[in-house]
Amino acid sequence: MYIDPHVHCRDGKQSYKETIAHALSIAERAGFTALFDMPNTDPPIFTFQQVKERIELANKAKSPVWNGLYVGLTADREQITEAIAAHDSLPQVVGFKLFAGHSIGNLGVIKEKEQQIIYETLAELGYKGVLAVHCEKESLLKPHLWNPLQPSSHAAARPPSAEVESVKDQIAFAQDVDFKGTLHIAHISVPESVDIVQKEKKNMHITCGVTPHHCLFGSEMLERKDGLLYKVNPPLRIRSMAEQMLDYLKEGNIDWIETDHAPHTLDEKQKDPYLSGIPGLVFYPRFIEFLRKQMSNAMIKKVTFDNIINTFGINLNQRDAVPAMDLAGEYPFDVYS
Repeated sequence: MYIDPHVHCRDGKQSYKETIAHALSIAERAGFTALFDMPNTDPPIFTFQQVKERIELANKAKSPVWNGLYVGLTADREQITEAIAAHDSLPQVVGFKLFAGHSIGNLGVIKEKEQQIIYETLAELGYKGVLAVHCEKESLLKPHLWNPLQPSSHAAARPPSAEVESVKDQIAFAQDVDFKGTLHIAHISVPESVDIVQKEKKNMHITCGVTPHHCLFGSEMLERKDGLLYKVNPPLRIRSMAEQMLDYLKEGNIDWIETDHAPHTLDEKQKDPYLSGIPGLVFYPRFIEFLRKQMSNAMIKKVTFDNIINTFGINLNQRDAVPAMDLAGEYPFDVYS
């Protein structure tokens, strides 16, 4: 039925908190046709060999849910060339991921000059696929404001302006080199960012996706006793922004829903290193039922399937399934309960 084009399976050194096999098992019961896995694993997915090993892990799960994956990018031309070779020869490689600000893992390419090199190299080598970007401008982040005793400080440490200015950067870099692929703004969280993307659609191939948590939760959730559980990157925004993001989704101004499924242990969330991320796959069926009261079935199909396969150019048929609504017990915590 659905595609989630933004999940973080773990395996490797982080298999204790999630595996591809387990995520695909959840996805099968939740009614998904496909998942697209992100590369900031440990070790990260950079090379052709790492991609093949990741595909083998997914194949061993023997799931009816198709598993695609992104390759992480650096500013190294040889690495980008190898990533393009993987994309062109392995159908499971759906696109590339650029972390324009540090998040979880060590894949941040935070210098604007290095980000420009990535766009220049992709354009020069003729890449026409999807480049998904985590947009938070490092120079506008304020890590000194973060205080784990006051979880709401996370929202101040990663302000809306960091996302907005990074979105502007990525658009400028892509346009400067006439990038022929699709620039995708991942887990967009600020209404102004959506406005910018909408304005540029007439000038370039650009899309954006939103998470359920950026539509339903305001930053006041961080002030709860269990506020550390709501720590995500980019952070939850003020309530009025979340409401606007939901309206933009319903109006068709956002291309698709992506959960940014990112499980961690309770200790990792509530103690040092206070990691960002929440399990999202288990809530997806409930979010769709919530949307059905406000959106047409045709619009829901667009933001959960059609827009995704059209953008990525993937030939998939929707899998018939009855989504399970009671999957929350699969993870140590459920922020949606």
